[in-house]
Amino acid sequence: MRACVVGAGPAGIVAAKVLREHGFDVTVFDKYRRVGGIWSPGGCYDGLANQAARHLFEFADLPNRLHFAGAVDTQRYLERYAGTFGVLDDLRPGTEVVAVRPVAGPGPVGANGWTVDSRPVDDASAPVRRDTFDHVVVASGAHHHGRVPDLPGRDSFAGTVLHSNEVRSGTFAGRRVVVVGGGKSALDLATRAAHEAASATLVQRKVNWMIPERFVLGTVGYKWILFTRFGEALLPRYHDPACVRPIDRIDDRVKRVLWWLITRDMLFSTGFYRLPGRLRPSGPLPFHLAHAGVMPRGYVRALRRGLLKAQVGAVEAFTEDGLRLAGGRRVAADVVVFATGHDRVFPFLGLPVHDEVGRLRLYRGIVPPGVDRLGFVGFRQVFNNPLSMELTAHWLVRHFLGTLRVAPDEREMRRAVDARLDWQERVLPGTGGYDFGPYDIHSADELMHDMGMPSLRTGNPFTEYLLPGGVNRRYRDLAAPATRDHAG
Repeated sequence: MRACVVGAGPAGIVAAKVLREHGFDVTVFDKYRRVGGIWSPGGCYDGLANQAARHLFEFADLPNRLHFAGAVDTQRYLERYAGTFGVLDDLRPGTEVVAVRPVAGPGPVGANGWTVDSRPVDDASAPVRRDTFDHVVVASGAHHHGRVPDLPGRDSFAGTVLHSNEVRSGTFAGRRVVVVGGGKSALDLATRAAHEAASATLVQRKVNWMIPERFVLGTVGYKWILFTRFGEALLPRYHDPACVRPIDRIDDRVKRVLWWLITRDMLFSTGFYRLPGRLRPSGPLPFHLAHAGVMPRGYVRALRRGLLKAQVGAVEAFTEDGLRLAGGRRVAADVVVFATGHDRVFPFLGLPVHDEVGRLRLYRGIVPPGVDRLGFVGFRQVFNNPLSMELTAHWLVRHFLGTLRVAPDEREMRRAVDARLDWQERVLPGTGGYDFGPYDIHSADELMHDMGMPSLRTGNPFTEYLLPGGVNRRYRDLAAPATRDHAG
């Protein structure tokens, strides 16, 4: 069986590794020259780092000790993983996939395989190469196509306009910088600009919650709170009844009291309490956790020292020398950076996988109902994405092989997608149908249940419910059972 993987970031390399383990002949296409997706051709800015504590940014078969690691160390780990498991041998670097189409024939879409058209990124005159594959895995990244608002007055602004994806080392030096956005990337870049730019301003429509590196007045690492079964039991009940345990049925009144305490602690542990009221988050927890990242080091300090200014309000238009905000306020800028999110789109794929409001309609966040031999890895986002990507890859290969214990038909898949999207809009509003937010362990349990494998991984109630469970090391045994299933 021939399989194509589009993308060689973390999702692509783990998908390729799992496919190889099950006898697939794999080809991995990627625009860039190096696997991992950290470095783009222009280089990243030197403050780039991931927000994962120790033992979170790792795959099950290759542990590491990275702790809030920088881009260089993260890239080295991903390259080592790809090299260790032979993925580098399957890579076509510097190659862009321009079209993925189902092969014509009887049966559902994709039942007869897929044609994949590709060409070199650095040679627009090169002929398009066409290959045929039995299966296609889309792992092109959920944060690749930057979203920049179409504001009036753009032609009148004499400065530079960038999306956060386009920031490079030296972009801010000696310039007046305005960062637009309220998420993790916006705060990261604004903090960076506070130390490099002539002036730095953050403009956000609302103040989002940020997760402290340490909870309980700065003494306990966040994974001991957010990555335990007990911690997830405080969240609104998960949408899949098969993954709801007795601990998840804690009385709502108890949950409200505990979230009041957690909210007070987050204000203190992140340093938000030291800021004026207008610069503190006002949305209730836990409903806004899906939009939270880890609080950047130095953000609060930069605001308090006046190195960074913050405006809360909507951007209305460009002016000749900056931006005009709601109410007529103006902010001067030489560089405007929009950290305003991403569009999860697939220009190479001529199939509808979104609904009318742009949400991804994928069963389990992995496969489009009614389409055969096609799946997505990296679009079932949780706080610990390497865990989600790895389990998704194992689930998808079993789906391809027909060995899932739970394998609904197209109608049941569509009904399940509708129910899950409704739940996400109630519990995790604005997550676009792909973000499962803080439900790391419940999300893992759901895929393990489908695969017919035990979701309780330790055999010890204390470690199972009170110690961090959303980590990959507990899932090292996944490859062997699938191999046995396929052989049988």
